[in-house]
Amino acid sequence: MIEGVAVEGDDRVAADLARAEVPLLVTAVRVLLEGHRPDADGYCRTCWGRRWWQRPTVPCRQYLLARTALLDLGLDSREVA
Repeated sequence: MIEGVAVEGDDRVAADLARAEVPLLVTAVRVLLEGHRPDADGYCRTCWGRRWWQRPTVPCRQYLLARTALLDLGLDSREVA
């Protein structure tokens, strides 16, 4: 809904929506990226240790997906995963 209003809504409605929703979205992205930030060795603190028998990808998939979406690189999630 937010995306639809931002793209197709009139300027007043889009501005009101942005004031209400953008801070929440930014907070959510910050929490996601902070939780999956690579450590000094390049490993995600959240994903590291889930599969003790496998080394995780560096950087983790969640971090790559979020960065890709923010930079609008146009990659399909299956390409990153």
